Amino acid sequence: MKSYLFSIAGNIAAGKSTLTKALESRSNGKIVSFLERVDYVKENGYLQKYYEAVTAYDRIKGLKLDGKGRDDFLEVKREAEYWGYKIQETYFLSRLLDLGVLTELLREGQSVAQDRSIYEDQIFTKNSNNYEYITDADYRKYLDLFDLVMKDKPKPDLIIYLESDVEALKERIIGRSRGEEVELASPDNHYLANLNNLYRPWIMKCGLPYLVIDTEAIDFRTEAGLEKVIEGIVHTVPGAEHLFE
Repeated sequence: MKSYLFSIAGNIAAGKSTLTKALESRSNGKIVSFLERVDYVKENGYLQKYYEAVTAYDRIKGLKLDGKGRDDFLEVKREAEYWGYKIQETYFLSRLLDLGVLTELLREGQSVAQDRSIYEDQIFTKNSNNYEYITDADYRKYLDLFDLVMKDKPKPDLIIYLESDVEALKERIIGRSRGEEVELASPDNHYLANLNNLYRPWIMKCGLPYLVIDTEAIDFRTEAGLEKVIEGIVHTVPGAEHLFE
């Protein structure tokens, strides 16, 4: 029997983990949930240092500089560039290891729902380059590495993109109280909005089958909302209906 890989995509706090686990439950184990295994990123403070560095850089970008401010500005910029590439490199390598495990599961005939795929790294890296958290040279190096490594890797049978308004994302971030994310919910922080602006073009040009779920219109935490998602999956992916019988 064919195995399927469903990748749940979306901005921070869009509900990816929630839907991933819901699909496992609804399929009675025919689909297993696969959550990101990057705990060490948070445990070692990488994520918080990244958010702090890029936020500090954003805050001084537009300020007028006098002769005394130049060195401070360059130091803040270097810190943002260091963590911009460091965090992306770390996530990419972690997701690459995850992909090895996923490949074995698929070979064994197990269908999988994955919380964020390695393909979404392209969005975060492009955003970092757009806002000077990653240098042009490092961005080109990343793109070359991505193309080289991903040539023979399994592609998702379906990407389920959870589309969310920025204000809804910020409310969810506040509600789940993850310390390293608090800054993202600030009214003057545009990080989530910048990512949102990249997601829709990416999903439409990714070259893979996709399903867009408006998370403000469809609440997949409810039985009715989850069934709407499943209807979309079955309609888009031939043969997937047996997973939910």
